Amino acid sequence: MFKEKSIQGDISSFDFAGLARENVADMLPYIPGKPILEVQEEYGLGKVIKLSSNECPFDLPPGLGRALARAAVGSNRYPDALCRRLRAKVAKKLRVGEENLIFSNGAEEGIRLIAQIFLNHGDAAVIPAPIFDAYSVATRLMGATQIYLPLKDYRIDLESILLACEQNANVKLVWLCSPSNPTGDILKTQELDNFLVRLPQNIMVVLDEAYAEFVTDTAAARTEDYLGRDPRVIGLRTFSKAYGLAGLRVGYMVAQPGVIELVNNVKLPFNVNSSALAAAEYMLDEHKFAQKHVALVVTERQFMRAELCKRGMEVPESQGSFLFVKLPVGVKKNGVDIFKTLLPKGFIVRPGTAFGVPQYFRMSLGSREDNLGFLHELDSVLA
Repeated sequence: MFKEKSIQGDISSFDFAGLARENVADMLPYIPGKPILEVQEEYGLGKVIKLSSNECPFDLPPGLGRALARAAVGSNRYPDALCRRLRAKVAKKLRVGEENLIFSNGAEEGIRLIAQIFLNHGDAAVIPAPIFDAYSVATRLMGATQIYLPLKDYRIDLESILLACEQNANVKLVWLCSPSNPTGDILKTQELDNFLVRLPQNIMVVLDEAYAEFVTDTAAARTEDYLGRDPRVIGLRTFSKAYGLAGLRVGYMVAQPGVIELVNNVKLPFNVNSSALAAAEYMLDEHKFAQKHVALVVTERQFMRAELCKRGMEVPESQGSFLFVKLPVGVKKNGVDIFKTLLPKGFIVRPGTAFGVPQYFRMSLGSREDNLGFLHELDSVLA
């Protein structure tokens, strides 16, 4: 009979961190926008308006529920690992080849996959800042060095990125975001063209376009335009924003077939579940929903920016579904204070601490009613 072995000493003191991959123990977990239910329970509120996570403010169409019910019947089977039907529909919409697409569990999985494929220990990646922290997390997890470069007038500074790439032979990857989160600025085709011409040939470029559907500026760079021009550009898109499927997690990459093949080598076999696939297919067909959402955002970002600027706030122009707000000079509050003060009033915004800039806050664009309610409460906070 085998004698059961046990670890000597206090189990609670076992050094898991000492066995973990380098950097993991020092990393901080992602802190999402505060959930509506948590705020309702904490403050005894009925209605809570969440303007912190850039989600769709509309209820999804009833036909989606029926599509999900049909998909659920077949849940005893694994989903299509290559998302063939969805891939064909997206390819037709973007006018790209199906071989240029691969799907992921939200765009953030795509970020992780790109880092896993292209970054080794000792490599470096350039990250503009402030920006979505997923690029930093993915880079650090692979043991690569993060080269942070500040924005210039709320815009990604391509000149400083070129200089960093010229001065550091270890740079393998440049993370770009357009519209950029949290500022909402875009990269324009001409400036990205000039950047790519001067960028060393052995550096890959990721263009995260999670908010692409909200862009109205025709000068904006689009990944699909580079498929026949520069093989280094990898685009990221999502169904979480314009299509309102944040809770189902469907993202995809737009890239050269050689990149798609590498992604297929390392991604989980069934990373997009059957319900998510069915929902994404349905929402692509039900295109009027996304059009309605985009129209609301375009109208409200113009209205809200004007209203906030009238109140003395600094708000850069945005092409996303959100605004990045700096409080007026002389106000003895910062973005964290606004976040905390608005919570018991039933409004959730994103404090700038999430991006390393506590003097700011980011707010999603809701309905006109929600936005007016927000302005009323903000005025009372600043009075």
